[in-house]
Amino acid sequence: MSDAAREAGPVAAHYATRTDADSQTAPDEVRRGLTRFLAEFSPAGPLLDVGSGVGGNLPVLTAYGATVGCEIALAAARQAAQVGRVVVADGARLPLATGSIGAAVCTEVLEHVDEPAAVFAEIARVLRPGGLAYVTTPNYANTAGLHKWLADRRSGRHDWNPWGAHHGGYEAFMTGRRLWQAAAPHLELVRVRGLDYGQALTGRFAVTDRIAVSRPGQAVVRRLLPRLYASTGVLAWHGMHVELVLRRP
Repeated sequence: MSDAAREAGPVAAHYATRTDADSQTAPDEVRRGLTRFLAEFSPAGPLLDVGSGVGGNLPVLTAYGATVGCEIALAAARQAAQVGRVVVADGARLPLATGSIGAAVCTEVLEHVDEPAAVFAEIARVLRPGGLAYVTTPNYANTAGLHKWLADRRSGRHDWNPWGAHHGGYEAFMTGRRLWQAAAPHLELVRVRGLDYGQALTGRFAVTDRIAVSRPGQAVVRRLLPRLYASTGVLAWHGMHVELVLRRP
């Protein structure tokens, strides 16, 4: 176990010992969002990837500019180091100088940490003034949230997720609003966007999944999804994942 794992809280310590690669990477939808962020905002470097996992974001980031990853799980960090520079550390205790980073990325991580606000505080500390952060998490302010609430009550743990990853672990009942509440003392909100509305609509309930893949359901989904993805208002807070672009004041 790494020194970062020994010093971490109970949730972070659990993930520090994970060795299953499939549960330590972000879905393709999120990686496409990251690529859009880099193209649209052209953030200054160097770049920081908080919670690199097995390094899924690193090829995208290193192709853009100088990048360092931070990962608490030693096994994942070793794998990520094959594609980029990685340090083993807790996201709430980043071993980086204040104001040394141009932009930070943190995708599908903060639902698995003890104190998201502490990670946001560290991201804000290492960012230069005006530096940007790209953050995503699963979002349960939708039908999937009802499924999670029911499943977590049955299991007695915060462990249900639509992808079946992180067995035995912890996944907070995260929403976009809760994520922004944790970030607000430290960073300004530039933009919010919803990702993957399909699962948000069906909630991964068997009956709604069957309806969604039926011919009438597909007709509705094809008509509805483009409008949801284009939303920048209230609906942007209700995708299966939420994407926040933040700025250090």
